[in-house]
Amino acid sequence: MAIVLVTMAAWADEVTFDFSSEAGLQAMGIIAPEQSNGVNLTDVGTITVDGVSLTAVNGSTETRVWNSQGSYTLRIYVGGSITFAVESGSITNVTVNAANTSNFDLLVNVGSYSVNGAIGTWSGSTSSVTFTHSTTKNAQIASVIVTTSDEPPIDDPNGEDPNPVDPNITKLDSLANINTLDDGTEFQFTTEAYVQYQWGNYLWLMQLDENYYAYAAMVYGDVRQYPVGAVIPAGWTGVKTTYKGLVEITDPTHFNAATHLVDDMFTEPFDMTGYVSYIESDHYENMRVKINGITLSEIDSQGNFTITSNEEDADGNATTVTLAGFNKFGIDYPTIDPAEKYNIDGMVTIYNNNYQLYPITIEEAPGTRLWKVTYEGLEGNMKIADSLYVVMPLTDNQILVTDNATQILVDTYAEWGYTWYQDWYPTWIALDCGDNTDLYSNICQMQVLAPNTVKGEVVDVATNPRMILSSVPTGITDPDFTDYQTYTYNLSYDKIQALGNELGVARGKYKLLGGEPYLCSAEDTVKVRLDFSLNPELQSNLVEGTRYEMMSVFKVNEPWEAEDYNSVPKRSFKSAVSKVMKAPALKVHYSDTDYYTNYTIMPVSADIVTAVENINITKQVVKISYVSPTGVISNRPFTGMNIVITEFNDGTSVVTKTVK
Repeated sequence: MAIVLVTMAAWADEVTFDFSSEAGLQAMGIIAPEQSNGVNLTDVGTITVDGVSLTAVNGSTETRVWNSQGSYTLRIYVGGSITFAVESGSITNVTVNAANTSNFDLLVNVGSYSVNGAIGTWSGSTSSVTFTHSTTKNAQIASVIVTTSDEPPIDDPNGEDPNPVDPNITKLDSLANINTLDDGTEFQFTTEAYVQYQWGNYLWLMQLDENYYAYAAMVYGDVRQYPVGAVIPAGWTGVKTTYKGLVEITDPTHFNAATHLVDDMFTEPFDMTGYVSYIESDHYENMRVKINGITLSEIDSQGNFTITSNEEDADGNATTVTLAGFNKFGIDYPTIDPAEKYNIDGMVTIYNNNYQLYPITIEEAPGTRLWKVTYEGLEGNMKIADSLYVVMPLTDNQILVTDNATQILVDTYAEWGYTWYQDWYPTWIALDCGDNTDLYSNICQMQVLAPNTVKGEVVDVATNPRMILSSVPTGITDPDFTDYQTYTYNLSYDKIQALGNELGVARGKYKLLGGEPYLCSAEDTVKVRLDFSLNPELQSNLVEGTRYEMMSVFKVNEPWEAEDYNSVPKRSFKSAVSKVMKAPALKVHYSDTDYYTNYTIMPVSADIVTAVENINITKQVVKISYVSPTGVISNRPFTGMNIVITEFNDGTSVVTKTVK
């Protein structure tokens, strides 16, 4: 009885191709290569182990066994492949063990293949199976285990199709034409399409026409698993169905193995940042999109949430757009912070005739550079990406901080391929703690605040920028502290070009006008109001008519007039939305000669402007210039050696050298 059962059962056997050891290579008849050398499998020819043959095809580089510091691997380059075959029986399973999981993304010509970490698993029933590497660099393989059976193959790639397509069903050559079919129509797709995303029984396809316009569709049903970007050959069939307002392809058959992968650029989600309102109007259903810098509501128990995007309407007016979201794929959802911005990547769908987004990833957006807040006139909830130096407490539970930047990376147009470094001046902002005295006291004891921990609502950017804090920032332990970089504004010679809440030096003559304190130019043509709220005792030590250098916080009383930009490019669409280069909201001064009345100077300290060396102290200093060793002239010291030129009201001058 036992003998009869054994003879009736199909036998199975495992054959190992070990590329990771000298013994394994020797078993295949391969001599292990020397250090930093390889053995090309195409030169070796057909390798046969226990009835299973292995042949190789070269890609961009020869398919070869390579020795890297005594570590042996099989390397398959772009377009290269290996084929396992049997003369009788069938191959039913192949296990591919990776030596390096990066670029471990092989395609097969038959059967089903999936990857979990460093192990790729193929299953099917065939006389031969080919593994092809089609992405960048090379796939590195340690070993391959082939399982064989004496049963004949079922899905032999060279045999007859067991499920031939009915030639009488509708033919479709573009995903754009699915909507023209009646619900319930069975069709055969006669061209290629590639994979945008796949999750369980949901397969999202994409197709580009000759003008690179994109068309998408969603297949629902039991189909093989494909990597993103896999090109599915023509010949598959499906049924056009509409479910709760969304057009779907159901009852899928004849989805064969992918032939190759498209370039990575074609699998990038469409960037809809700032254009969420176009998702519905321009029919982005079944397309993969990304939206950056949005706010989110907390997810509810059913997995619903709301995406909020601040945009512009067709007339350029600010508007708020919302889009429903649903956690279809069960991703880990972040804890929502109302002051936080998020970047989201997901699939657009329709449910109950309403547009929704199924998120693939949701991540906190990188913080905003402080210089961009001022330069681009940004307001609203955000976090700051810079380390912020705590300068001094201000009034009303506010604290002055700065990024102390002297050089910045301008990346506003990075998506256009333009970035550059340029010299810059520090940006200043007040952190507003409201009535939270503990928060105020906590921050005052810090020296430097860690990047991406300062969060809140930025307001008053057009005058005196401040952030109403929503959380407690983190201080940096043992910070690498540097002196603050400040400008000196001489009221007699320079125009005040300070931004609101900027710390700088104001040089001028102290004078009382109508009983009110002012800092004036030598001829009293420029008069700026002084406010001693930051150091009330300072005023009693000042002598009227004396010139002072005052370390001060500059305040802007009203917003400056802004330039009118008329050359903003219009939006345009093709396969995706193009980005709009927005002109920065630069601050400009009034053309009035008394523009300086829009400033208030809040002194922190004051030093008398005195003569230099042995010059008679009765002379008044009218100007000090700094010259670098390269001949550059400035009204403030350079780092390093300075030639200092001090000019007096009697027409004389003194030249000194100093190191700053």
